[in-house]
Amino acid sequence: MTRLPLTLLGLLLPMMASCSSPAGRYQQATIQGRDGVPCFGVPDTHETRVNAPLVTGVSVMEVGTGGTPLWEHDFLREGTTEPALPPSQCLTYGEGTASAPALRPGKRYQVEIWGRTPGTPGKKDEAQARVFSACFHMVDVAGKSMKPVISDCATALSAGPPPVREDGT
Repeated sequence: MTRLPLTLLGLLLPMMASCSSPAGRYQQATIQGRDGVPCFGVPDTHETRVNAPLVTGVSVMEVGTGGTPLWEHDFLREGTTEPALPPSQCLTYGEGTASAPALRPGKRYQVEIWGRTPGTPGKKDEAQARVFSACFHMVDVAGKSMKPVISDCATALSAGPPPVREDGT
């Protein structure tokens, strides 16, 4: 009687594993401030240092508004080359052909950078899809500039952004 459940488990586990996303497909994006606007990047990992991901596009949307991008830079649609994005570089909000509205304090935003690992030249099958995402909000630092701060995507909107210390962190 025990053999049937074990056999069934042996058949189901591989099928369940094939339905899951490969390890590393979804990763945390990085966000830093550049002249009062966010600049989006990839984490500093062995993979991104050795083979910087090729970026297909980046989009920013306001959380809770249905997912319509406020700003999007789609390199393939624009007919430009997919840039490599090593951890030492970032994509600045508002750059590209699409105009971008100002990001305001008190609103939560989500960035998504989508692309792929380059794989071995000549072997397209080795390339792996990658999605880097993070939620953030903007903080007015002493009335002088704006600063992006990474937030928890699961935090309720009604709670508003978390309090920020005087030093802007």
